[in-house]
Order: sequence, then structure tokens, then C-alpha cells
Amino acid sequence: MTTERCPNVVLGAGAMGLAATYHLARRGEPVLLVEQFLLDHDRGSSHGAARITRHSYADPAYAQLMPAAFDAWRGLEADAGETLYLRTGGVSFSPADVPYVSQVASSLAGMGVAHRRMSGRDWTQLHPTFLLPDDFDVVFEPDAGMLKASRALEVEAELAIRLGPNTRILEQTPVVRIDLEASRPTLVTESGRIEADRLIVTAGAWTPRLIPALAERLQPTRQVVLYVRPTPYQPFSLGRFPVFIFKGPGELDAFYGMPSALGFGVKVARHGGSVIDPAEATREVEESEREPVRAFLRAYLPALAEAPIDRSEVCLYTMAPDEQFQVGHPKGRSDIVVASPCSGHGFKFSCLIGSILADLALHGRTDHDISAWRFDA
Repeated sequence: MTTERCPNVVLGAGAMGLAATYHLARRGEPVLLVEQFLLDHDRGSSHGAARITRHSYADPAYAQLMPAAFDAWRGLEADAGETLYLRTGGVSFSPADVPYVSQVASSLAGMGVAHRRMSGRDWTQLHPTFLLPDDFDVVFEPDAGMLKASRALEVEAELAIRLGPNTRILEQTPVVRIDLEASRPTLVTESGRIEADRLIVTAGAWTPRLIPALAERLQPTRQVVLYVRPTPYQPFSLGRFPVFIFKGPGELDAFYGMPSALGFGVKVARHGGSVIDPAEATREVEESEREPVRAFLRAYLPALAEAPIDRSEVCLYTMAPDEQFQVGHPKGRSDIVVASPCSGHGFKFSCLIGSILADLALHGRTDHDISAWRFDA
């Protein structure tokens, strides 16, 4: 069996792992990125044309991180010399007795972010593609938008190689286990061992297998995404239709969507899904999985409800208690940083989190307050 060595090893080439690799390389650090599949595969959480980004968070702790997250994306755009953020505006809406919008509006006001709060009646008059009950609570943030997700990951990989002459990306290399008893952080693969001085684990839904102490805390779930193409499609195109988030009273009463862009139809999905084994998640989407999305559209975006489905995707969330990000060290291993900052809302933070992970690996600390994410496992 072969043994490879590198001062900095990152396990998992999704949004968090590629961001961490980019930031380490940008600091002149040698880094080896290990991925069990090919880059930009569709077996995890980070593939797809676009993701929503916004300041509009009900939880003020996450809202207060968003200015730094926007700055991190701007830094990546500057390094790449291309635009990755598309400003669309974003609307959040909920029934009058659900506090979600009031919490979002409070967060926006507290940060001084431009927004307008209104009733469902007011919003429907402004934007008649929506059909909201008169008494719905609505807030619009003009600076919300979309990130070019797959392209952003490509850019981070390209820059990691360009900026870091000692950057390597090892694809199609499944890790059987992490040897937590070895003197140095060690990945055991099918063909050998990879040793590091510092290891960052960003393995998404596979994290509970690799760090068994987190198995009860992290639950991989299967998410279904639909792309629909209405006729006419112009009212739902980029520049005319905002990203949107709906929150109802129940745990699964949460839906989101974004305009037709980047060659895809209008993206709509339910936030939440069934617990699965990530290795066995089927890619086929059943009609029973489409129907909750259709029902939501019939209620609030009727012109999309029966539109042909151009494409469907399956991705994975790694859900944690209260949808909190999880960043910490396995017990007794300060040389290993484990990060699962997902729970279905991590992509918009990923470029910033990559910098945080580089801070933690190299210096053991970060200037950002991530105390709520910490765990000891």
C-alpha cells in the first residue's frame, strides 16, 4: 500500500471543501483535495446551476454573517475576473400567524439592509405572477439574488491550481475510513494511506460514516428539485422574477424558487425530505414527490403549477439539530477540523466558511464568531 503526505489535506470537494482548498492555496499553503467522485458530481449537495443568496434570515446570527459572505464572493469574483452573483431581488412570504417574515424584517432592519415590508395583497398587485392571500406577511430585499453554483466551484478549483503551485486534486478516491488513532491525521483509501499535518473534513452526507461520533447529530436527507418552463416564460425570466422563499406553519411547509436563468427553467423545490443512506439515494423523482411542489404552486404561483417539467434533480442535505452549522474537532484531535455547515442553507456561506476553515486549520482560531456551530465529538 502506498502512503502520500501533504501538510494540508481537504476531504470532500463540494462547496465547503473547494472553498477551503482555494483559501489555503491563496495563502501559499500546499494542499491536497481528495474527492470520492469526479468534481461537480451530482451525488452530493453542491451541484446545480444556481443557489439563492440573501441577507434575509430569520436567525440574526446567520443574518449578521451575510455581509461577510457577500464580501467573500466579491473577493472570489475579483480573483477570477468574472461575475458569479446575479442580483434578482428576493421575496419572503408567510401566513400572518407565522412569525418568519417579521423575524426576517427585524434582521434586515438591524443590519440596515434595504427592504420593504408589505401585505400579500400589496405584493400581488406589484407582482401579479404571485397570488398571495391579502393578509400574508411579505418582505422584499432588492439585493438578494443567485450564485452560479457549479461555475463557482469550477472557479475555486481553477484558482486553487493557479494560485497554489503545490495544490493537487485527487478525484475518484473513496476514503474507507479516517484513522483517528494515528499520530497524524490519516485517510485510509482502497489503495493506501494519505497523511496530513492538518486535515479538513468537508464530506457532506458521508460525514457520519467517517466521524461516527457525529452519526446521531447529522442526518442525510434526500431533496427533490424541479425546473419548470411556463408559457409564456418571460415573466419568470432573470430580471423580471425574484428568488422567493415561503415558510408555512409546519416543518415541511417551506418552499423556494428562482427565475429561469443559465439555460434552465424556473427552479422550485420543497425544503425538507426523507432521511436516507447517501450511497443508496435514488436519482429518480416520483410523481408523489412532485405533487407537494405542484400544490404549493397552485396556491401561490398558479401560472407555474401545470407548466412542463424541463428537468428534475436530487441533492442531499446534511441536517443538524435546529439546522445549525456544525464545525469542530473530533475528541482529542485539534489537527482535524470537521465542517458540516449545511442543513440545506450552507452554499451562500461557503466561500466565507472556506476562509474560516483555513483559519482554524492553520491557526486554531478565526475572527468570526462561530461559537454556536462548535461541537465536541
